[in-house]
Amino acid sequence: MDLKERIIERRATRKYTDEKMDLETLKELLMYASMGPSKANAHPVEFLLIEDPEKKKALAELKRFGTKFLGEAPQIIAVLGDMAIDTTWVEEASIAAAYLGLLLEEEGFSSTWINIREQTNAEGKDSEEILREIFNIPDNYGVLALIPFGKKDERTKKRKPFEIDEKLHIDEF
Repeated sequence: MDLKERIIERRATRKYTDEKMDLETLKELLMYASMGPSKANAHPVEFLLIEDPEKKKALAELKRFGTKFLGEAPQIIAVLGDMAIDTTWVEEASIAAAYLGLLLEEEGFSSTWINIREQTNAEGKDSEEILREIFNIPDNYGVLALIPFGKKDERTKKRKPFEIDEKLHIDEF
């Protein structure tokens, strides 16, 4: 399957089997995910692997919507950026997260993206602060997203390509 086909096939997945990816394969994927553009080759992006069942269950209430399933995900990657290194950490973490989603798919694992930055839970508490407390994340690190992943255990609709003409502007808006 080429990259274009992979992009069309990749869908957000929220139900997984119990199978986990081995640590060596995951490290390799994270290395490749980290190879995106980086301002002045600073590479402020880091990753936190979450596997502890109790900590994963604590994530179920992390946001108002869309996090209930996190307790059941076999593995979760938190995509972090060291804000002390560079202000471009958000952009660079976004690139790494997008690459990671495609790399996971290439290895036969499915994933989804859970935005954390500027989000709150049902009580209005900042989602990043909740993660800092649970995982002892230093204050100089921003948390962009969580990427739960595993072997797909659900059916997802196929995505269809769409016309880009109405979203493409040439020389002016």
